[in-house]
Amino acid sequence: MTTQSSLLLLRLVQIATLVSSVLAFAGISTTISTNVNHSNRYFPTTGSTKLHASSSSSSSEHSNATKKRVVIIGGGWAGYSATESLSQNPNIEIILLDASSKARGGLAGGYRESISDTGTGTGSGKERPVEAGIHGFWREYRNTFDMMDNMIEGVEIDNVLGDYTPCALYSKSGKVALAPVLGNNDNDTGNDDGNNDNNDNNDGVKLPPFPKGLDEASIRQFLADQLPPPLDLALLAEFDPNSKSQLSPIDRISAIGLLGAWADFEQESKESWERYDTIPASVLFEKAGVTEGLYEELVSPLLHVLPMCPAYDCSAAAALSCFHVFALQSRGAFDVRWCNGSISEQIFGPWQDQLEGRGVVVKGGSRVLSINHYDNDGDTVEADVEADVDVDVKSDRVAEEVSTSTNTSTTKREYKICLQDKEDIDCDAIILAVGGTAMGKIAASSPAISSLEASKDFDKLRGVTCVAVRLFLQPDASITDGLGGGLYDKTQLPPDMAQAMKDSPVAVCGANIGGIQELKETGFCIYDLQRMHKEFSIDENSATSENDGGNADADEDEVAVLEVDFYRADDLANMSNDEIANIALEAVAATLGTKKINMDRIIDLAVVRARNAVSHFSPKSAIYSPGVKLDDKGHIYICGDWVDRSGHASWSTEKAVVTGRQAADRLSQDWDLQFSHCDVIPAAEDTAQLSALRKSARLLRTIAPLPNVVPPSPWVFAKEFLSQR
Repeated sequence: MTTQSSLLLLRLVQIATLVSSVLAFAGISTTISTNVNHSNRYFPTTGSTKLHASSSSSSSEHSNATKKRVVIIGGGWAGYSATESLSQNPNIEIILLDASSKARGGLAGGYRESISDTGTGTGSGKERPVEAGIHGFWREYRNTFDMMDNMIEGVEIDNVLGDYTPCALYSKSGKVALAPVLGNNDNDTGNDDGNNDNNDNNDGVKLPPFPKGLDEASIRQFLADQLPPPLDLALLAEFDPNSKSQLSPIDRISAIGLLGAWADFEQESKESWERYDTIPASVLFEKAGVTEGLYEELVSPLLHVLPMCPAYDCSAAAALSCFHVFALQSRGAFDVRWCNGSISEQIFGPWQDQLEGRGVVVKGGSRVLSINHYDNDGDTVEADVEADVDVDVKSDRVAEEVSTSTNTSTTKREYKICLQDKEDIDCDAIILAVGGTAMGKIAASSPAISSLEASKDFDKLRGVTCVAVRLFLQPDASITDGLGGGLYDKTQLPPDMAQAMKDSPVAVCGANIGGIQELKETGFCIYDLQRMHKEFSIDENSATSENDGGNADADEDEVAVLEVDFYRADDLANMSNDEIANIALEAVAATLGTKKINMDRIIDLAVVRARNAVSHFSPKSAIYSPGVKLDDKGHIYICGDWVDRSGHASWSTEKAVVTGRQAADRLSQDWDLQFSHCDVIPAAEDTAQLSALRKSARLLRTIAPLPNVVPPSPWVFAKEFLSQR
């Protein structure tokens, strides 16, 4: 069969899918069975902590033997998850190396800092909470929620996270839409209300319920219930009628052109990643026939804040995977919760206490220079070059010193880790839980890693620079209340700004907003932390003041808090704090269409620069992504959001947790450990519609293998076909 014939068949598959959606509008849909309860606030998992059973030896025998030592380098979500999974084994010793003494949880954590000078010549000297960006928890973060709720003592998920929050999306033209919370929707067709009079016929075909009303909202809800994600989100999103950003019906319909690629790309397929990872996402959208309007107003803003890069510098596989996880995976996949305070204090603090209580040694301020292995004579193979690698892990305390010198140890170990403070740590296994760029630097100075085939291209890994700006502002004299979407409904931001963010305390912003040169390729998010964090809440501060008898000092602590997190922010990272603060205030005003806040209203300012710290999923980057075990013959393992890209369908924090568990699982199998908690909760199954579409794509590839090109949309295919005649 010819290539053109194959592509034509794929077009027919797309058209058939579109027809099925039209039939759904008419009230005809097949019964959908799913094991996902979309009304759940999180996913409790029975049996998700299965123990590894050892058949070769008892725990008492292990306790009498010399303990094996595991060193985990990196203390973010991946490092802590791997440590948690292994920490209940009595027959191993665990050391968690932490590069900084400031915070627990790496980039995901945070710390408190006494701000004496904001960079603008002011500063209150008060101790303020600082974070390297605000991190969300999406509905499909199943393993993350399981870890928090079932594994960390003292962490109650509903006391730590707020409710699911809608997000407002902005492009360079203005507000595009408000993305609603879908997962808490009582109208989900997966939730049977018990009234089946109009739902079933004698042939076993389930018909959708009739609309609850004839108003526009009820009809839109009825139609959305029949569509697979993310088409339901597109239908229910509240597009701003007053915005300069006007998506035409043609713009929205052009998204259907992506169905062919969505059907052909399978998140957990190595072949799919190899096929699409070499192609820039810009080619994907061009072949799909996505209009310029849809790209500029909807696709581009999401690319700049999710994978954090423009389409030409993002692989098509990464774009498809990212959109699948955050929008297509299940109904409500885009729903997100936010921590009601510092993640370091709310989550990683109790977590570290728990781990240390089990005997885990956390060594803060430990920077890795090199990793060497011992030869058969017990001598080490030293690095030719030492590199000062700042591993992105932080802690606010240094654990007790452990004697690990090769001169005093009588146990022959497999590896030696050289630290910047001239301490050497001998160990039997290593789990690397660092970012891709940090891994490249460590590998370059470490014979134990650079000699491995899996590490040969680590020097090609790139990172995205992020800049987090937290502005502690003089509160406005008036309080704006009755605001929606947040944990709290009051703010003391200027009234015009408060009203502009009335539906959500979170604004997701694309690149090139306001014509600000430094933001040409920089996306960002705006957060009103008075409506998100308990510490800054007006209600909480009022209660504290009353309890203190109207203490004036308590009133002085009241501040309006605005956070602006920039992504792909290399230019900003090189600026001074006051220059960055000024651009942040300009960006907020340009986005919301409000008056710019004066710089003299800044009481305290915290700027965190995370250079090349976030994984960059550029074209051809997935081929550098290793599995969770680097050395088949040794005991070096690895985890993080850039590891095992073609594996579990997850991103960001969830991917870090998953690979942390997977790395611990491989080590547990290799050492036959009894008490590891390593089971990974699978990602959500494909929706029935997407599953049917993918089956058709697989059948097509079986009948007539397609070339490694992006399947064009029907209209692009027709244009290309006619142009060749």
